[in-house]
Amino acid sequence: MTILITAATGRTSTYVIKALLSDKAIEPSQLRLLVRSQAAIERVKAKFPELQPSCFVIGDYLEASSLPPALEGVDLVFYNGPPFTPLETAMGIAMIEAAKNAGVKHFVFCSVLHPLLTKLLNHRSKLYVEEHLIESGLNYTILQPTSLMQNFDLQNVIKSSVIPAPYSSKTLQGFLDLEDLAVVARDVILNPTLHNRARYELVGENITLEEVAKTIGRVANLPALKCEEVPRAKVAESGAIPTKALSEYAKEGLDRMLYYYDRRGIPGNNNVARYFVPSKLCRSFVDQFP
Repeated sequence: MTILITAATGRTSTYVIKALLSDKAIEPSQLRLLVRSQAAIERVKAKFPELQPSCFVIGDYLEASSLPPALEGVDLVFYNGPPFTPLETAMGIAMIEAAKNAGVKHFVFCSVLHPLLTKLLNHRSKLYVEEHLIESGLNYTILQPTSLMQNFDLQNVIKSSVIPAPYSSKTLQGFLDLEDLAVVARDVILNPTLHNRARYELVGENITLEEVAKTIGRVANLPALKCEEVPRAKVAESGAIPTKALSEYAKEGLDRMLYYYDRRGIPGNNNVARYFVPSKLCRSFVDQFP
């Protein structure tokens, strides 16, 4: 089986690649990693030296001519699109259509928890991609992870004794560890028939930022650790959320998301994640510490 992993330099895909390479059922030669440049190839090879040059392919979701060579001979696609771009839906649809034309047997889409929350731009974009995938005729699995625990920079939090809070510290919010997401993705990728036409809501722990601060403070022996509110207008430069330079669309999307988190949060049920990760019952914030 040949597996195409998109956005191979991205954080989520890096965890998925690591999980796949740790499984004896997968040979490095079975992976094909889609990147956008030669420099990106070098970055991935630095993390995974066992990957040969033949494992990489350069392409662009919106450059139609680059996708057929990337998908030639591919059996399964793991697709994780870029967030907070007005082209996100178009990119996802382009990848689905290219996979269908290439005869891909299974398409795994890493979406978001509750994409039907259409007030949120990043959720609405993924909802349309999900709809197109379901109607495409492809075999598919849709993963719907919630906020990621790795969004917290633990080293900075411990150093400063502050958790920057870009939304209310009292709002209940769902979180998922990227290691657990990678375990789920690996299971789906290695057993696609078992998970065909499934949409999995993935939550590891529901917790407020106040509780996160108490947990980290207790485990790291930092009783003075606290949440510190960050005005939404200052979030991008505060480090409260990992971002690069933001477009106007991205700023709007981020502002809507944080407003929603502030008022409601997006908690969810963690039974599905525990089905995939029974031995650890999903990693919690306590497990972030060695």
